[in-house]
Amino acid sequence: MKVKYIFIILLSLIGFVGCSKDQNSTPKPKTYFRIDVPKPEYLTFDTLSLPFTFKYPNYGVIEERQDKNSNINWFNIYFKDYGCKLYMTFINLNKNIRLDTLINDSYNFTKEHDKFSSGVIEKEFVNKRDKVYGYLFEIKGSQVASPYQFYVTDSSKYFLRGALYFDYKANNDSLSPIINRIKTDIDYMISTLKWK
Repeated sequence: MKVKYIFIILLSLIGFVGCSKDQNSTPKPKTYFRIDVPKPEYLTFDTLSLPFTFKYPNYGVIEERQDKNSNINWFNIYFKDYGCKLYMTFINLNKNIRLDTLINDSYNFTKEHDKFSSGVIEKEFVNKRDKVYGYLFEIKGSQVASPYQFYVTDSSKYFLRGALYFDYKANNDSLSPIINRIKTDIDYMISTLKWK
């Protein structure tokens, strides 16, 4: 009988302690919404003012910028749904604008992100048939402002450079689905580029 009362009291104490409101809970880690990025269809970029064509994703909008310099043209591809832009610079080469200087500038622009970068993956692009040569730079790191950049040239007359920037503070770990989608589309854009 005594054992029975001790058992009931012990069981009651365990029940009361287990139901106490002062539970120390472990905080949950910060989470982000899942981002689903659909596969796009592609449109053709072809304007009379620029001597090249390429295909770009239908979720991008071309923003042309007018400038009085006949050797340099700027335009952007704005990805409004994802809050980012691909800033594009096209330059006609001549004796005052040298290819080696522009290539060095491209490397220097990429190096500006070294402070926040955990590494840069360089990928060479060669299309001998259409005379399109260049490099793509994937800049790794969660706080990198421009995770993807590139330049392409025909090695004699034309130079095209692009850099992807987001409209808000970078957190590339959570943006990786968007970055990967746009990176794939930029790669496709470069592979379809043709000089006129």
